Amino acid sequence: MPHSLFSLHLALLCAFLPVVSQAGTLTLKAATPACGIAAVQQMALPAAAQHRLAQSQAVVGVRDIAWVWLGSPTSRYPHAALGSTQHAASLHVISTQANAQPQTYTLPLHRVFEDRVPRLADMDGDGRDEIILVEADAQQGAALVVFGLRNGAVVELARAPHAGSTFRWLNPVGVADFDGDGRLDLASVTTPHIGGVLTLHHYRPPLLEPYARATDVSNHRMGEQEQQLAVIVAQPGQRPAILIPDMQLTALQALRWDAPGQWTEMARPLALPARAERFTPLDGGGCLRLTDGSWWRVTVAP
Repeated sequence: MPHSLFSLHLALLCAFLPVVSQAGTLTLKAATPACGIAAVQQMALPAAAQHRLAQSQAVVGVRDIAWVWLGSPTSRYPHAALGSTQHAASLHVISTQANAQPQTYTLPLHRVFEDRVPRLADMDGDGRDEIILVEADAQQGAALVVFGLRNGAVVELARAPHAGSTFRWLNPVGVADFDGDGRLDLASVTTPHIGGVLTLHHYRPPLLEPYARATDVSNHRMGEQEQQLAVIVAQPGQRPAILIPDMQLTALQALRWDAPGQWTEMARPLALPARAERFTPLDGGGCLRLTDGSWWRVTVAP
């Protein structure tokens, strides 16, 4: 086999290496709804944000961005993964500078933001917010995209490959240093309804570069607005773990990406009494709401 083909073959194998089991425990303990409700300081929305996309969130920043939200509702991309064919065609940002006015980023006609909540994180440690969103293309499907404020304007900073075709969607998981290189990465699940693939990305502007994948997971119920169905757990002395349901949303898995390039299953999958509906992060685990209305505290231990 030519060396270049061998290298490509090896890279593909590394991206999908089998999960290695490790002794550990996932614990499920009955809880009250209070475990999944965080205290949120109520702040008056900017006047312009009152016209944001219905059922979407305006988000408060803590660095160079004061507010960010999605606007310009449109039905030009008729996919209802989030319960409605209405999606946003524009991104709006207000900086923390005094008397700052909203800055707008408008997508071309063949694209929308197939998302309901902008996610803010300082991906490169420069003290500025980056905005993480799901963008959908009429022919290529969804892609994970990062935006930011640069010289007073909203600009695209990095993007991942598209999901592949029309109506193929993805749902973000979150941000952490999954591979231990000291830099933040992005996790998402591609096609969470039809064979979900957990994917880790390096933030390498102008690209988000996939470097690890695990199959048979999901972090979304088709047609639901709720997008938070997986949590990231920090572990002292270890890389972060991802607690995420299986494709049926009836069992919970704890996965960690470890050297020399493999997924570690930190505990046996934990069967759930009903399907997962929402997963709120807590120290050492999360608070899980199920479709039968019950609430559970989930913890993971080595």
